[in-house]
Amino acid sequence: MVDAIKNTVNRLDLTKGRSTEARATGSTRGNAPNAVTGHSVTVSEAASLKSVSHMADSPPVDMEAVRRIKDAIAHGKYPINVDQISEALMEAYRDMKT
Repeated sequence: MVDAIKNTVNRLDLTKGRSTEARATGSTRGNAPNAVTGHSVTVSEAASLKSVSHMADSPPVDMEAVRRIKDAIAHGKYPINVDQISEALMEAYRDMKT
């Protein structure tokens, strides 16, 4: 979850840099209408920073799901797929190596 928020912040920083460059060069490509709908969307810098800040403060956690999982673990009824876990770990390891 934290990585997803960091990636969002990085994308916002990149977008911010591009919009600053576009204004400096007089380009309006970032505000061009969408080819499919004909509408354009602009998010203010303050709004986007506020939403990212809010996401970092309180990650979305489904407390009911957490409770159900804890109960299942406590009663020995939580299904564990060892093959799936080991495959995910190996995939994460391969991603780290590249």
